[in-house]
Amino acid sequence: MVLKKDPLQIVSVIVILKCRDKLLLVRRKLDDDIFPGKWQSLGGKIELGETVEKAIEREVREEVGLTIFDKPSFIASYNWKKDANAAFRLGLIFLISLKGKPLRYKVKINDELEGFKWFSFEELKEMEKKDMLIGKNHSLGTFGQIKKALNLQK
Repeated sequence: MVLKKDPLQIVSVIVILKCRDKLLLVRRKLDDDIFPGKWQSLGGKIELGETVEKAIEREVREEVGLTIFDKPSFIASYNWKKDANAAFRLGLIFLISLKGKPLRYKVKINDELEGFKWFSFEELKEMEKKDMLIGKNHSLGTFGQIKKALNLQK
């Protein structure tokens, strides 16, 4: 009897940080293998044995040096597969609304990133048109995720 191996699935958290009318995005390095130079929300893979909540806290701390005390709101999930031989990927999207003004938060990006900025939604619309965000014109891309998060918040 041959036992069928379960397919591998990678689970990631995507964290949209909002402060008043601004959204924090980070820029991937220009020499990155995937999406070089594109702007995105925070996030990354959940480590083995890690809870979703701990993954959110860790990713935000690792990527931008912030400790988050505000409760994340679940927005949506999505799945995809790069190609037939790749692992399945599951993305869990969360919104965290921070209190105070964006300048209150001392952002310090890690070495894996090129930069960061607090953007207005209008600025992000223009960036989407110029193909500066991951997943241009796709509901699962950075702009699509942010639109979904802001619509659910109203």
